[in-house]
Amino acid sequence: MPPEGVRRSSRIPKEIGILLVGSDMEGKMFSEQTKTVVLSRHGAGIVSQYALSAEQELILRRLDTNKEAEVRVVGNLGAHGKSYTYGVAFLNAETDLWGIQFPSMTDSEKEASRVLLQCSGCKAREMVQQSDLESDVYLVNEGIVRACRSCGSSTFWRRPIDDSGDEPLPPEADPAVAEEKEEPVEAHASASPEAETAAQPAARIENRRKHVRTKVSFQACVRSFTFGDDIVSCEDISRGGLRFKSRKEYVANTEIEVAAPYSAGAPAIFVRAQVVYVVELKQERRFRCGVCYAKS
Repeated sequence: MPPEGVRRSSRIPKEIGILLVGSDMEGKMFSEQTKTVVLSRHGAGIVSQYALSAEQELILRRLDTNKEAEVRVVGNLGAHGKSYTYGVAFLNAETDLWGIQFPSMTDSEKEASRVLLQCSGCKAREMVQQSDLESDVYLVNEGIVRACRSCGSSTFWRRPIDDSGDEPLPPEADPAVAEEKEEPVEAHASASPEAETAAQPAARIENRRKHVRTKVSFQACVRSFTFGDDIVSCEDISRGGLRFKSRKEYVANTEIEVAAPYSAGAPAIFVRAQVVYVVELKQERRFRCGVCYAKS
């Protein structure tokens, strides 16, 4: 349940049987029958026996109606025994999974939801209007994990501990209205170390994508005409694609098929995809490849 002192008009305590499908923090896929503890126009508070990380994506399905939605883990709201309570938000802000008319926020509630936050990495500041779920997670954890445009990744944000007077960045656009378009970055293996260093800031663009990435540590199988079946180490995955390391030197725009996660001897589902960028990791003697799933 939301902590005391948090506005409650937009939340409804209710248990609904749900099915969660996703991967845990170790990258292992799971399917779990569980329940909600509170409903929101933005998502829900749910219970799970699995340790989940903020910003990762799951599929949530109602057991009574079989309706489902893709959700993002906002953060941890608490734990009881071997169960965890998480706040999850719909990826599509227009999703109506609950069929409930939620009360509108008052002007005072809207004002109370605005908070100045600072990135723990680059120290950038933003004035953020948090949803009810984000407010709950923020109060419980004294901070929240969110995407940083400057760092190009998800970082921990909290109220500034000093008053340096730095101007905050403009509020980030509502992802339901304006999603940032991914711009793949390609680095050729023949590039010089100087060129590689110069290209590093631009590589942040690769992180600015409309699908949130979840860090994983499982294997994937990449199937191509050039290399056949290549077992690779998958670094992260999202609805739009994945990123992996391989000893093979792939070429950008190569058409491939990929199965992730992959275990030898187990059934594998391959999907069509395309390599969108390749970066040489000289010290590891490997190549990091970004992959975009083909649109069906």
